[in-house]
Amino acid sequence: MGVAGLSSPGPAAAQEPGTATLVASADRITAGEVVGVSGLVEAAPDCAADRGIELHRLTAGASSWELVEPGATGPDGAFAFSVAPEHTAVYRAVAPPTEACAEVVSPEALVSVAVLVENLLASTVLGAGNCAQLSVTVSPDKTGQVVRIQRKRAWGWQTIATATLEQGSAAVASPCFGWDDMGTVRLRARWPAQDALNAGASGPGLSLDVVKAKWMRDIDRLTAGRAVSVSVREAGEFLYRRRDREQRIPASNQKLLLSMAILDALGPGFRFETRVVGPSLAKGVVRGDVWILGRGDPTTGGRQIRRLARKLVDAGVRRVRGSVMGSTSYFARDWWAPGWRWYFPTYHVPLPTALTFRGNRSKSGVHVRDPERRAATYLTRRLEALGVRVAGDPGTGRAPGGLAELAAIRSVPLGEIVRRMNVWSSNFHAEVLGKRLGVAASGTPGTISKGAAATAGWASDHGASVTAYDGSGLSYWNRVTAARVARLLGTAERLPWGGALRSSLPTGGTGTLQGRLGGVTVRAKTGTLIGVSALSGYVWLERRATWAEFSILTSGSSKSTAVRIEDSVVRILSERGH
Repeated sequence: MGVAGLSSPGPAAAQEPGTATLVASADRITAGEVVGVSGLVEAAPDCAADRGIELHRLTAGASSWELVEPGATGPDGAFAFSVAPEHTAVYRAVAPPTEACAEVVSPEALVSVAVLVENLLASTVLGAGNCAQLSVTVSPDKTGQVVRIQRKRAWGWQTIATATLEQGSAAVASPCFGWDDMGTVRLRARWPAQDALNAGASGPGLSLDVVKAKWMRDIDRLTAGRAVSVSVREAGEFLYRRRDREQRIPASNQKLLLSMAILDALGPGFRFETRVVGPSLAKGVVRGDVWILGRGDPTTGGRQIRRLARKLVDAGVRRVRGSVMGSTSYFARDWWAPGWRWYFPTYHVPLPTALTFRGNRSKSGVHVRDPERRAATYLTRRLEALGVRVAGDPGTGRAPGGLAELAAIRSVPLGEIVRRMNVWSSNFHAEVLGKRLGVAASGTPGTISKGAAATAGWASDHGASVTAYDGSGLSYWNRVTAARVARLLGTAERLPWGGALRSSLPTGGTGTLQGRLGGVTVRAKTGTLIGVSALSGYVWLERRATWAEFSILTSGSSKSTAVRIEDSVVRILSERGH
């Protein structure tokens, strides 16, 4: 409550002077409330009692006073008015002059009027992953202006959305709440002052209980009692989590991490170059050995070597006085990683070399130890078939320096090679690419451990700690959490090569997903070791019309049980996750 000061317009000739007070019952009200304005005229009895008096108002932003209400003083000179103003204004009382009495004007009294904000939730219970409906009205009319939707935090109210007031000074906001919001959420709407007519104000706080949606409870039931981690993210927020901070073996989901690291390091358009070098060509003759230099293309085979042979002929080579040699440099010849079973090199991953040939397998499928010699032998035969005389027998070794380039071919883009690796889960592609990543990160020679360190380093740079010993995921010592895989998949989506990563993964019914998830819009990488299963990637949420990142890591279940759980979770996400 404020009390105005005293003033007097001064005596007029032959008129009795006087003064007046003015008091407002409140200096701030809400639109729709009533405020009392009262005072006292102090003058000679004939100029104080039963005298006419007027209440005037100067509204914020106006240039002239307006008459609100006429009245009269009582026998003691007191007067009172009761008003319900919509807008902030200053008030004064004026006793007009009479023949005997001078005009009396009271001091001014300010009454600030805040808007009336009313907000209402359509429902006080919301399934996580959905959006609430909050209706807001503001009085007096503020059509075209905005209201803020706010959430109570420990430190105060946080604005989480805005809405424009439409016809009728009303708006409907739809704030959404996910997994991390489960529990009781306090909400309100606030109109921040956007004109001089009213003070800002907030609606009453409302309680919204965010609970697990039915589809979340369905996943809970599917995974109950099993060592299964599930993590689902969309637009940078978790949609669902179950034991997703537990360290688990990723199996071939390690290839996902490798894919991210190498696509980031080299780019999806990168092409591996395979070169033939030797002494300078003179009159069609190479006076010495020619060397095939591989740089980590896991797809090199007969077609590529035939292209090299044709390029050598086109360059004018007609005779090689030495031999065709396959270089064994650039990569180390390591064929082992901590956590591998003894039989993995024999049955699950051929020797990863810089110069590869036909997947480093024999025609019968046996993993070979001399792919460089086999590439040299094939090039020798192709050159001879094209009329080039080669004096020496094919061989291998470390290429000397100072040789000239005689021919070169480039691979298909890295994005396509990563796709071949992921669709069929090629351990060979993974370890060759891993060594090449190691070269990019730490220099020659490329090793399995360098590639693993580069993969772990990339993940760490993007906020996720992983334990990596290889690129293929054969190591039982690799460790990662489902939450970190899902988070990194989300990170990849925001990077320039994110589309290439997603398109590198098999769709339902293809590659390693043959017989699985037909009819579901999904891109996902499988993973299998004894007692370990994994499925991570992207699933299209039909109701939200957007991709979500997910990771499902399982330990201790049979493969058939793990697949049933994985596929059921993905179908639930696709059809009902929202």
